Amino acid sequence: MEDARAAAASTRPLPVVGGALRLHELRRSLSRLGWRLALLNLSLLLLAAAAGSVVEAMDLLPPGSAGWLLLCSAAMVLFFSLLCLLLRLTVGREVLAALSAAEASLRHADAESRRRACLVELSSHLQQAQSPAELARQLLSGLARSLPVHQGLCCYWDEGSQSLNAVARYGADGADEAQVLVRQPELAPLLLEVARSRRSITLANPGPGYLLISSGLGDAEPAELLIHPIEHLGRLFGVLELASLQPLGEAAGLLIQEITPVFAMCLDILQRAERSETLLKQTRVAEAVRQTDPGPGGRAA
Repeated sequence: MEDARAAAASTRPLPVVGGALRLHELRRSLSRLGWRLALLNLSLLLLAAAAGSVVEAMDLLPPGSAGWLLLCSAAMVLFFSLLCLLLRLTVGREVLAALSAAEASLRHADAESRRRACLVELSSHLQQAQSPAELARQLLSGLARSLPVHQGLCCYWDEGSQSLNAVARYGADGADEAQVLVRQPELAPLLLEVARSRRSITLANPGPGYLLISSGLGDAEPAELLIHPIEHLGRLFGVLELASLQPLGEAAGLLIQEITPVFAMCLDILQRAERSETLLKQTRVAEAVRQTDPGPGGRAA
């Protein structure tokens, strides 16, 4: 399992700081600054008007000059207001653009961190499987915990017969894994096509001809059907089929692309162990037969 552990260790979760909250507070501060500038301009305008009225009432200036003073004060306040508004629009647009870019970057980093955390957790569960069938069940259940998967099927590739054998299912209707393909005959040729071409297929709204997602409320058509080959180092190990009532998204595709090599390495190790165990049993049986068979002209030990 060393290769599988190394693959899982290379995908540690990225630390995501609480920068989104700070960016939100900065955006609110910028908005509050704009309102404060507007209130300041209004206050200066009212102050200039009040000062002009007081000066005119007290006859501190020659007749008629108070109006000109009030007009000049209003013009200066208006000019200052326009200058502040222009400055706010120019700087605010650049700051808001930078904030939007930073928020998008944080959302991407957060999604990447969650995806890598799911990858590490799923890799750990795969490494604990004791048989190929259990490994397939761990894969489907782990993907269902991390993605909006409502139905899944895992098939292993038989190189000798050039066929697929269903070994595990998730949320599919049928007595066992093989019955899933019997109840949904249009799905089997599609799985075989993906296995032979070794290219994934994604179908949006495939319709009831391929499969139906069964639940307690009845059957429903999937919104997206994803079929992905399981291969590693040029060898095909099987095919993974996932169906969802909503689009899986780009993150799901990345997670599947990264987990399938880990799954293939774990499956290769388990299959090698099973072949070694079978060979050992055959050797023991042959040795027991040889010891009990007296052979021509001899007797049993």
